[in-house]
Amino acid sequence: MKRLLVTMLFCAICAPGLAHAEIVDRIVARVNDDVVTLYDIRQSAIPFVLQQGMNPAILEQPEHRGELYRDVLKDLVDRKLLVQEAAKLELTVKDDELNQWLAYTRQQQGMTEEQFSQMIEQYGMRYDAYREMVRQNLLKIRMIKIKVGSQVNVSQSEVDQLFRERFGDDANSERFVTVSHILFRPTDDNSSAHAEARKRAIAALRRLKTEDFETVARETSEGPTSTKGGFLGTFRTGELDPEFEKVAFALQPGDTSDVVRTKFGYHLIHVTDVEERSGPDTDERKDLIRGELQQKAMERLLEQYLQTLRTRSFVDVRY
Repeated sequence: MKRLLVTMLFCAICAPGLAHAEIVDRIVARVNDDVVTLYDIRQSAIPFVLQQGMNPAILEQPEHRGELYRDVLKDLVDRKLLVQEAAKLELTVKDDELNQWLAYTRQQQGMTEEQFSQMIEQYGMRYDAYREMVRQNLLKIRMIKIKVGSQVNVSQSEVDQLFRERFGDDANSERFVTVSHILFRPTDDNSSAHAEARKRAIAALRRLKTEDFETVARETSEGPTSTKGGFLGTFRTGELDPEFEKVAFALQPGDTSDVVRTKFGYHLIHVTDVEERSGPDTDERKDLIRGELQQKAMERLLEQYLQTLRTRSFVDVRY
C-alpha cells in the first residue's frame, strides 16, 4: 500500500527537456480503441523509475532511456487494459471517493489543498489531469481485487515454513538501532557526478573529527533529515536499505561509519543507540509474513490475468 501511495503521488511528475531533438509526440501503441502516445510515456517515466528505486537522472542517458521507456509503455498498456475491463463491469470511482483519497494524501503530506495543487503543477501536470490519473489508479486497484484478490490463497504451512527460515526457533528478541545520517546525492548518474558526491561526503567526514554530527548534518546533508540534524529514526532488521542496514547494525552506540554508498547516494551513518527489545509475538510476525506471501501471490496472478487480457485484446505496440 505504501508503495502504491508513492506511485500515485508522483504520477504528476514529468520529465521536461529530456529530448529536445526528438519528435514532440506520436502514437506508440493502440489498445483496443485507446491509444498511448510518446507524451504519455514521458509523463509517466519519472514516477515509474522512482517506484523502481532508481535515480531519475538515468532518463537523461540515451543508452538507458529507450529500454526504460519500453518498460513504462508496458505498464501503460496494462493499465489501459484494466481500465477498459472495469468499464465493461460498469465500475467507477465517484468524485466523493476520489476527494476522500486526495484529502487523506494531503493530510499525510501535511499540506493544504492549495499547497498540494501547487506541488503537482510545479512538476508540469495540471491538477485536474492528476485527479483523473489518481481516479484510474483507484479503479485499477478495484479491478485487481475483483479479478485476482479472490483467488489468492496462502496456506498455513507456507507461512510456518517462511517463519522458521527467517526467525528459527528463537524469535523472542530483536535488535533495534537508532540512527542518523548525512546524505550526499549525485547530481547525475555518471561517474564524475558520483565522484563529486563522494568527495563531499569525505569532506564532511573530516569535519566530524572536530565537530558534532548534528551540526555537520544540518550544514551539509542533502537529504530531507538535514533539518533534524540527520536524525533518521529507530529501526529493526529489514526496514532499511540493505547496504545501509548492513553498516548501521555493525556499529556501536556513538560510532560513525566511513562513506557508505546506496542507491540513494553517499551516506555517513551515525548510531546513537542499540537495544534488544522483546520482538513481536509469533502471531503478529506470522500475520506480516502471510500478508507478504499474499502480495506476491497477487502479483503473480495479476500477471497471468493481464496476459489473458493481452491475448484476447487488440494490442499494437509500435515503439
